[in-house]
Amino acid sequence: MSRLDRYILRHFAVSFLGSLLLLVLILVAIDVAEKIDDFVEKKATLPALLRYYQNFIPFYATLLTPLMVFISVLFFTAKLAQRSEIVALLACGVSFWRILRPYLMLALTLSLLSIVLHAYVTPHNIRRIEEFEYKYVKNRVYFDKRQIHIKLTRDSYFFVRAFDKFDHVGFGAHLEKVEDNRLKQRLIAEEVLWDKEHKRWQLFRIWHFDKDKPPRYVDRLDTTLPLVPEDIIRSELYTRTMTLPELWAEYHRQLYVGGDFASLLEVELHERFAIPLATIGLTGLGFASASRKRRGGVAWQIGLGLVLAFIYVFLLTLAKSAFSGITGWIWVGVWLPNLIFFAVAGLWLWLAPK
Repeated sequence: MSRLDRYILRHFAVSFLGSLLLLVLILVAIDVAEKIDDFVEKKATLPALLRYYQNFIPFYATLLTPLMVFISVLFFTAKLAQRSEIVALLACGVSFWRILRPYLMLALTLSLLSIVLHAYVTPHNIRRIEEFEYKYVKNRVYFDKRQIHIKLTRDSYFFVRAFDKFDHVGFGAHLEKVEDNRLKQRLIAEEVLWDKEHKRWQLFRIWHFDKDKPPRYVDRLDTTLPLVPEDIIRSELYTRTMTLPELWAEYHRQLYVGGDFASLLEVELHERFAIPLATIGLTGLGFASASRKRRGGVAWQIGLGLVLAFIYVFLLTLAKSAFSGITGWIWVGVWLPNLIFFAVAGLWLWLAPK
């Protein structure tokens, strides 16, 4: 590694870490200001608060990495351009692409690190954040969903009238099996309970109906089902609380049973790779736009960066909505913004030295 590489990598890393730390601290301050009344009212303990922010900080740091890399590239490169350092390097025979190389090295490293964190670490952070917020921040609405229908397999269904998302107790549960579009079997239980220790369901006061058989009553039945409480009460961030192997297994299970949740899981699978890899394209775009000295100075470059970041988020949201219901094309909605920005970055980099 040459002195030029070390110089760029050192200043790039300092700029990135400094801006990321500053933004995360601002987010922590805003979060404390918004939730301080809840913390006092719910009597959140100091160890609980420390555990909460131990998960809050790495979650948002990982989430904001692509944006902060982009802003850091713009800021650092614009400073080099304003001090005429890039012009001096070019005058000494250093090529434009040679200057870009350490940028791409660091961007690729951060992208791979983000993929690993999104796959295995961030889901655990989100779980701990949700657990804390349900206990100390959000109002504990025990039955926020009613009349819940879930498809278990290709021919079996689960229904529960009401389900307590904290104690994992359901009331008015039905288990039905269908064969040739006709009801073959039905179990009606007054109460259903998730046995966390043994990973099974306990049904109480059950009427058992079988085709061509008289009804029979059972006081209790322990059974296993392809169902867990999280399948019944899904949080807004449910797909993001699963590690990559869990997400992959759940996606294939939903495909097998024909559930309508498979499309959301497919989007999440692609986002685990697309958003971290966007760091590379945004790095090239930031370098191309900031490598020339401009009248507006660094402030103009930062403003441009924020506009481009907004456009990327807007395109991602728009494309996901446009392709979300098209079977076989869901991946396009996630990867299309990356392809557009990579194409723009490549064209801009090609034109920049000229």
